Amino acid sequence: MEINTERLRIFPVTLDLAQTLMKNSLAFYYQYQLPWNKNWPHDGLKAMLPIYTERLENNAGEMGFGPWVMIDAAGEHVIGDIGFKGSPDEDGNIEIGYHVVASERNAGYASEAVGELCRWAFTKNGVEGIEAQCDKGNIPSQKVLINNGFSHTGRSQDILVFKKEKARNDHKQNSYKAKE
Repeated sequence: MEINTERLRIFPVTLDLAQTLMKNSLAFYYQYQLPWNKNWPHDGLKAMLPIYTERLENNAGEMGFGPWVMIDAAGEHVIGDIGFKGSPDEDGNIEIGYHVVASERNAGYASEAVGELCRWAFTKNGVEGIEAQCDKGNIPSQKVLINNGFSHTGRSQDILVFKKEKARNDHKQNSYKAKE
C-alpha cells in the first residue's frame, strides 16, 4: 500500500517498520538508503509506536489507520510523517495528525499529504469524517487543514478542533486508488 504524488511517496508503517523505528531508527535510514535526519522520527511518533504496534499485532485491519512515512518522490530524504490515531470510531470518525521535519516546512508537503490521505481514508468502509487538532498558535497547520476542506468545529483551551466530512458523492465514488 503506497500513495505517490508528483513530489511525495507516502507509505504506512508496517509492523516490521514500526519495530525497526523503535529499536534502531538508523536502520530505517540504511534500509531506505536515505541520509540520516536527527529530527525524525520525532518524540511524538516514538511515543505512539508501541501502542500502534500492539494494535497492529492484534488486528491487521489497523494497517493504514496508523502512521505513514513521507519521503520525497525521488527517495532522497525524509519529509516527515502523517497518519491516523486509529480505526473509525462508532460514528465513523478518525483523527489525522502530521509532522514535517523543520528543514522541509513551508513547501506545501503537509497540504499535499493531508489531501491525499483524506482521499484514501474516504474510500475505506466506515470512514465518515476526519478530525484534526492543532494549537491555536500554529497558523501554518490551520491553513493546511482549511485548504483541505476542514472546518473549525470547536476549541478546548489552546487546542482548535477541525473536521472534514465525507462528501455525499464520496459514498458512491471510490475513484481514488492507492497502490495496494
